[in-house]
Amino acid sequence: MQSAELSRFEENLWFPTYQPRPRCYDRFKQHLLERGFALYPREFDCIITKHPLVDIAAKMGSHYWAFEYKSEFDNVANSIEQLKCYSLFFDYVVLVSERVFDHRSSKNYWNLKKLGAGIWFYVPEQEKCIEKVFPQFQTAGKPFKRFVRRKFYAHFKAIQGDSSQSRSLRQSRLTDFV
Repeated sequence: MQSAELSRFEENLWFPTYQPRPRCYDRFKQHLLERGFALYPREFDCIITKHPLVDIAAKMGSHYWAFEYKSEFDNVANSIEQLKCYSLFFDYVVLVSERVFDHRSSKNYWNLKKLGAGIWFYVPEQEKCIEKVFPQFQTAGKPFKRFVRRKFYAHFKAIQGDSSQSRSLRQSRLTDFV
């Protein structure tokens, strides 16, 4: 490890309350918002799968995206199984890694490419995202995709303040005219 990496790693060991990842993670989420993605506010739970929690779930147009975020200290190899699970639910799956890896020397690169996953590198210091491989459209199962759609719909409906209580108020006003 280089000295800067080692010192950050040591800080995490000695000061567990200091966590640089959320800051980078949040900056990446901001990057997605700037690109026009609508983000689910927390980890998305895909329930019945071996790896149920999607780091970042997003919607762009009519398509749903799952992003697995790996910091410079995370093992990228673990993401392959995670993204396989997410591909049952989402139209596009993307590995976002702070650690750049070369396709010529990485088996992970070829496994992710075979899966149809996107490979993006996020450089937090420069707030730069390099899209190495664009994801391929996944054939999400109909009941799973419906589940994702309903969770997003419920979340955005709540944000807009369109609750069942306001709907009942509108219905009562309509009946006043009959």
